[in-house]
Amino acid sequence: MKTIKQISIFLENQRGKLSDILTALKNENIEIQAASVADTNEFGILRLITSDQKKAAKLLSAQGNLVSLNEVLAIQVEPDTASFTDAIDALTAGGCTISYLYTFHKDGKLVLIIRPANSLEIAERVATEKGLTLIQGWE
Repeated sequence: MKTIKQISIFLENQRGKLSDILTALKNENIEIQAASVADTNEFGILRLITSDQKKAAKLLSAQGNLVSLNEVLAIQVEPDTASFTDAIDALTAGGCTISYLYTFHKDGKLVLIIRPANSLEIAERVATEKGLTLIQGWE
């Protein structure tokens, strides 16, 4: 599959918890390329794309954090709203339902990190059929 790995960390809503995680990554020279935080009343979910996903996941797990590595699609588009919209419209028209997404800029492009609600395989097939540029790797 043409996917990338994303780290998800469950965070207790406590002062300093996010800082502890970021400091641990900083101390190991692991660069954060993209981050997203979603919260509820009881906990948050920090999603990360880093320069070394396996090392980061191992480090954060060793600190007692609940960490998971999961697959997401990374779609590269031009850095404008029209390209962003066209990519989402293509996926939606192809039958994809998006559970969540976040974005970041890399090398002058916009990268959409997408977790489909229904199926990564369907989303990958639709993206490929629609001519979207998928990034893979980021191990």
